[in-house]
This record gives sequence, C-alpha cells and structure tokens, in this order.
Amino acid sequence: MKNKTYIWTLVLFLLFINVGIMLFCISNTKHNLSGIKGSYLREHYFLVNSMTKDIMAMKNRGYEIDDAIARSYDSYKMHYEVQKIYLQIYKDKVSIYSSLPIEATLSDKEMNVEKDITEIHVATLNGRKYIQISGNLPEQYSQYALVYYADITDIVNEWEKRNNSLFIASIIFSGVLSICLFILLEYLFEPLERISSISNKIANGEYKEKLEIRGGEEIAEVVQSFNTMADKIQYQMEELENHAREKQRLIDDLAHELRTPLTAIYGYAEYMQKTHLSEEDKYAATNYILSESTRLKNISESLLELVIIREEKEIEMVSMDIEQLFKKVHQTENIKLKEKGIELVYYNELKEIQGNKDLIESMVVNLVDNAIKACSTKGKITMRAYFENEKKIIEIEDNGKGMTEKQLLQVTEAFYRVDTARSRKEGGNGLGLALCEQIAKKHHAELSFSSKPNEKTIVKVIFQE
Repeated sequence: MKNKTYIWTLVLFLLFINVGIMLFCISNTKHNLSGIKGSYLREHYFLVNSMTKDIMAMKNRGYEIDDAIARSYDSYKMHYEVQKIYLQIYKDKVSIYSSLPIEATLSDKEMNVEKDITEIHVATLNGRKYIQISGNLPEQYSQYALVYYADITDIVNEWEKRNNSLFIASIIFSGVLSICLFILLEYLFEPLERISSISNKIANGEYKEKLEIRGGEEIAEVVQSFNTMADKIQYQMEELENHAREKQRLIDDLAHELRTPLTAIYGYAEYMQKTHLSEEDKYAATNYILSESTRLKNISESLLELVIIREEKEIEMVSMDIEQLFKKVHQTENIKLKEKGIELVYYNELKEIQGNKDLIESMVVNLVDNAIKACSTKGKITMRAYFENEKKIIEIEDNGKGMTEKQLLQVTEAFYRVDTARSRKEGGNGLGLALCEQIAKKHHAELSFSSKPNEKTIVKVIFQE
C-alpha cells in the first residue's frame, strides 16, 4: 500500500507541476511575443509614415517617385541594419529593394494585402526567427509595399534558455520532492506498519505485544485504541485459557472423584454376587453402596447447581433482613452444631442487604457448614454483619484447624479439600466453596479468606454495592 501511495502521489505531483510549468512557459512566451509584435508593429507604422513624408518632400523637390523611394529606403536601411531590422520594398508585388542577408520574397497570399491592412507573421528564414510585418504605403503610393523584418532569434533563444532552466529546475525539484515524499510516507506509514506487524503477532498468539505511543495526536489516539483492543483481546484470551484450564481440571477432578465411589460400589456388588454372605455382611455391604451412591448423587447435584449459577445471567434481587438470615442459618445447622457441641453466635450491625434470598442463604449455610467441619468438639463459630470502608460485609469466623497459605490459594477450587479424610467422613464433596465463590460473583461481591494453621479462620463476603 505504501509503495502504491508513493507512486501515485509522486506521479500526480509531477504531472501537475510539470504541466503547470509547461503551461506557464507557453503562456509567458505568447505574452512576450505579443508584446514584441505590438512594439514592432508600431515601429512599422512609424516607418511607413516617415517614408511617405520623405517621398512627398523629395517629389516636391522634383525627384521621380522611384528615385525618392530609393533614396528614402537607403537612408532607413543603414539605420535599422544595426538593430538587426531589415527592410524590403515591393512594387506591384515584385521585390525591388531588400536589406535581408538572404533572398526572401513574400508569397502571393502574403502580397494580396488589402489597403490599409497590415499583416504580421513570425517567419523562419535560413534558420533564424523574424517578425515579418507587411503593409502598403498610403493610397497615392499603394503600388509600393514595405516589408519589415525584425530578427528575434536571440530573443527567442533567451526565452528557450529560460524555459529550459525552468524544466531543469522542475527535474531537480521533482527529485527533491520524490525524496521528501518518500521520507514523509515512511514517517506517516511507520505507525501503520508497526500496527500491522503487531497485528500479525497477535494473530499468531503473541497477545502481550504492545505499540509504543508516539507521533501526532491522531496517530497516538489510534495507537492507544489499538493497545486497548490488544489488552482486551489478551484479557479475553487469558480468560478463555483460564476457563479451559478450569474445565479440564474440573473434568480431571470429577473423574478422580467418581472413580473411588464407583470402584467401591462395583467391588461390593461383585463381592455380594460371588460370595455367600451373612445377613450382617450383606447389610454392611449394601449400606456402603448406599453411602457411596448418596455421595455420587450429592456431587451431581452440586455440579448442576454450580453450572446453573455460572450460566444464569440475571438473578432476582430483593432486600434481605440480616437478622432473619442469621436465624435461618442457625436453625438449618442446629443439628450439626449440637452433634459436635459447637457454639454459634452472631452480631449484626446491618439492617438489610440486596441479594437473591435462596443463593445468599445457601452461601452462608455452606460457609458455616465448612466452619463446623473445621472445628473440633466444643468449638465456636461467630457470624457478623457490619460496615467497613462504606461496604457491607458478612463475616464467618471459626476457631478450627486453620489453613496454610498454599491451602488458602486453592480453597475455592472445585473438589479441593483441605482435609480429604475428614471431608469424606463428613460427607463433603469439595464443591461448597466453589459454589460460594460463584454466588458471591453473581452479587458483585468478593470472597476473602484469612487463616493460619491451628488458629482461627475468617471468611468475609464483601459486597461492592
């Protein structure tokens, strides 16, 4: 594109410039020639009048007309030859006197001049340029004609030199222009070439490539827009890669999670089929099969709920009373709390929050349920609702076993368990906190964890609005 732009722009520039110079030279030459013709025409008129007066004066003194014309011609011939102006006298269309350095006669057409009409031409004689002016003498001497030749060869040569100088200057100017145009287009197209280069790299997967912002305001705006677009593409591609990794990890984890219960179910079923068992052994085997089947059912239901929450674009938002929420959670978890002798208390400084009633309740129940699993017998769990930095916060605190920094980074991953043995024993499937994180995102909230091994764990749900 740059080469085409360069060639077409240069061709158009040179065409306009050279055509303009050519038209100027032609126009200027015509104007100068017209001026010279006018000057020599006046000179011819003056000469005709002067010769007529001289002829009349000599005729009055007794000279014959032919002698008078000859004497008058001789007097003017010497004067004009110095100026490279030559005279020619015709009588009855026949040349009788001529000061031209070469022989020249007018054509019949040129000689058929009407009375009182003066003809003017540019003639070329023996390679030299002349202004040729012909006209008859006044009526009483109309058989005589005076032809006036002004040698303009040197003047025409000067004009040609000037025109040639202009054309040489135009050639030099064209060369300079072509270089300047090339440099200018290099400068103007450089950002576009950078954009094209970076675009190709982005197309090949190098999404971190960026353009350096420089150049004029318009170019800088284009570069800034391009970088913004590249950032968005990079972000979207990273999101797609993250989602792909999450999906792959979910599939891998799901396959791992399903393998254990399915293997156990298959093993016990085969054991019951091939072995004669007592009623007590049959009961134990079927009880284990039911337990693993229930676990598979819980995994499938949790996964389905996770998918529904992720795919649901809009959720119904209502004003929720925090006090009622905490009471409902306490009621839901009451049996588990009593079984482990755990105390659940709550403190509320908020009147209400905006959210989906079922999802918020499910999230808080999951968080309390995880706290119960983390606590030993006679533990304590505290629920709080308060303002901090103009944001509404729901906080769950337990005095359980705590987590390491590495565990905190993975705690919201699907199927991740801090304590695998304890989680399986208590019916956990590792999807609770993954669900909580998705619910928080749907409410434009952030899930925050802080914990240390063998110390308390604090989970905060920070609502942005």
